[in-house]
Amino acid sequence: MYGNGIQACATSCAEVDYAELMAKSAKFELLREKVKQRIDKQQGKELDKIADLVVDAISQKAKTSEELEKKRQQLASAFEELGG
Repeated sequence: MYGNGIQACATSCAEVDYAELMAKSAKFELLREKVKQRIDKQQGKELDKIADLVVDAISQKAKTSEELEKKRQQLASAFEELGG
């Protein structure tokens, strides 16, 4: 009987640990979403411009190495302006 009590405690303790882990994970995910919203509010326009440059770069193949280098420079400049 004593052994079953220990096993039951271990099982319920593991369930509590798992529940705490889920709660912490949920809080972190919520915080992550709030941070994303604030970044979008503060820097959304700049990030949209960078996203446009990225899409342009991957959707249109450069005809020459000069065009490719120009796109790379534009993207690098946009990231520098953003501070990243």
